[in-house]
Amino acid sequence: MALLKLLIFATVSYLGYHYSSTLFENDRFFSHLSTLEREMTFRTEAGFYYMFYKTIVEAPSFIEGWDLLVNDSGTEYPSHINTLQRFNVYPEVVLGGMFRVFRSVLTSLDMVDSFVQCYGIDRGNDLPRVQSCVGAGELSIFYVNCIFILTGLHVGFLFLMGCHLSDNILGGILAVSAVFFNYGECSRVQWIPPLRESFSCPFILLQMMIVSIMLKSGSSKVKQVSLVLATVCAALPWQFSQFVLFTQTVSLFGSYSLSFLTKHQVSPVLDSIFLGFVIATVCQFLNTMLISSMYVSAYLAFKVVILTNNHVKLSNRILQFSKDAVVFLLVAASYKAGSAWILELSDDAHIFNILRSKFTDYKDFHTLLYTCSKAFDFIEVDVFGSLSLTLLLPTTVAVLARIFFVFGRAAIQGAAPPIPVPEVHPLEENGKKKKGKQASEEKTSDQPGSKEESVSEHSYLTYLVFQFVCYLGMAVIIMRLKLFMTPHMCLLASLVANNFVLPQNEKSRYVIVFLLLGAMSIFGYSNIQDQLSRQGEFNNPQQEKLFDWISRKTAPQAVFAGPMPLTANLRLSTGRYIVNHPHYEDAGMRDRTYLVYQLFSRAPGERVHNSLKSLGVQYAVLDKYWCMKNRPKTGCAIPELWDFVDPENSGKNTFCEEVSSYRHLFDLAYSNPQYRVLKVK
Repeated sequence: MALLKLLIFATVSYLGYHYSSTLFENDRFFSHLSTLEREMTFRTEAGFYYMFYKTIVEAPSFIEGWDLLVNDSGTEYPSHINTLQRFNVYPEVVLGGMFRVFRSVLTSLDMVDSFVQCYGIDRGNDLPRVQSCVGAGELSIFYVNCIFILTGLHVGFLFLMGCHLSDNILGGILAVSAVFFNYGECSRVQWIPPLRESFSCPFILLQMMIVSIMLKSGSSKVKQVSLVLATVCAALPWQFSQFVLFTQTVSLFGSYSLSFLTKHQVSPVLDSIFLGFVIATVCQFLNTMLISSMYVSAYLAFKVVILTNNHVKLSNRILQFSKDAVVFLLVAASYKAGSAWILELSDDAHIFNILRSKFTDYKDFHTLLYTCSKAFDFIEVDVFGSLSLTLLLPTTVAVLARIFFVFGRAAIQGAAPPIPVPEVHPLEENGKKKKGKQASEEKTSDQPGSKEESVSEHSYLTYLVFQFVCYLGMAVIIMRLKLFMTPHMCLLASLVANNFVLPQNEKSRYVIVFLLLGAMSIFGYSNIQDQLSRQGEFNNPQQEKLFDWISRKTAPQAVFAGPMPLTANLRLSTGRYIVNHPHYEDAGMRDRTYLVYQLFSRAPGERVHNSLKSLGVQYAVLDKYWCMKNRPKTGCAIPELWDFVDPENSGKNTFCEEVSSYRHLFDLAYSNPQYRVLKVK
């Protein structure tokens, strides 16, 4: 059985790799693009992070590349920053180091030509002929292939966790099938590979699987070390991981406080996760945003709750939960506020402002930039409609209803707090194998208290339910976060094959699972066909011409400002210095962007000029799209955002329209149908 599970794991991992890479190639025609075009496909933050990978690879040595990241003077000119502290770029450091080793091996074996093939591409439309190189030895191909391998492992981990939750392979197959049938709602890696979630999510899932195993079968040194390492790998690539760990801690707290899990079950889990997070924080040079994170607040609050319960433990679950919740909230809020005050930290203030803007009429410039993006809007009803057509949503609801019924009845009947039951083979007792008939009789017996014991043995499922509630809330508020909700729904669907959730014999289990798979595939297979039929080709000649001009006509250390998505690619492809970029989690960067985006406001030219000069900007790039006064979503054009922030200039012409009136402040250095470059005097 273990060999079969390993074989299926390898198969679904390969399918995950192949499917995501195929969708990406179909969408971008990536294999036929030039090096510059490939870099331009990595829009906004994707290009920003790829830049650090390129830095490591192109540096004279790995150590010198590391030094360039630790002492970066061109990403936030004129400031010198430690990018390893500020940004989550360890994936790029690792992949850059791997590529350097791989390339050195190929060079020493004289096998470079076997792994890199180059050919000319005629692009038409008066565009020059370009060279395109493919193969594992090509810089960008190596990078995206490594990401797609991680995506394949993500699918493989989903299979393993489905097997773990259902106690059989059928559950794993059901979970993986549901992922492929709903792939568009589960992942964005097939469209934008370099996103932070592409590196972090596989390890978040692995970490969650280890937590479930520890809650189910007890802790051990090997499991704790594995959890520490998985937490490090989950936390380092993505700053948002701290919020995932926060929801995980809250979920464990809910199960513990309602007496479904014991202190002895949750303590090793909590401490292992915290140790992993501490290691990740140290690797990021004690990033203050991590020190003052909501996760650390929740961890400390949970530990205080456990300490108080050593002295005061109420018999009524509801009263106990209420007491614990009050203590938890007070400690967490006190630490969060106190640490932010001591560290003078406001980097994550925008997160609370975004949440505040969701439920009140609060608005500011930065929250409007976020909420005008579709990804940060409330989840669309169509998402749940799509999940219903593939039967994932109805299946999840049915599984949740069953779990609520089982554990709700146990709570109402006053079932005793769970006691971890050691794993004993059904044919063994005291190390001696029993005869088949005796073992069978004991296994099927329904002695008094056996149902209560079964509930206790499966109490770890309450953690998964609380985790889903957190993920659901996150997805409803911010649609982008459905990438947590939907895969978790696939895992919950695997519980259809679990005998505790849905009592059944082996024959009926196979019938139910395959009937469900058949019903899911009706619309699921159609979704797969639709995605595979999507054909596209990247083409952005105006930006290519802009970057060509910048590379030829400006000094290597010229300083640029412009829209965040553009400046990231500008820095990547031309190497010029920039003053603003898409990593918006930093309060200082939000202040910089506020100054730069006056380029698209209705403010007078003198104010725009003073703002740019204060940042040391030499060239400012105007994008025609960003100058537009109207966008599909009302109030979301940049000039409209400024009308809210700067009402005294509302109704005036924009700076884009009036720039020719300020020739004493700006020279027009370059223009094409999409972009204008202003030289700041």
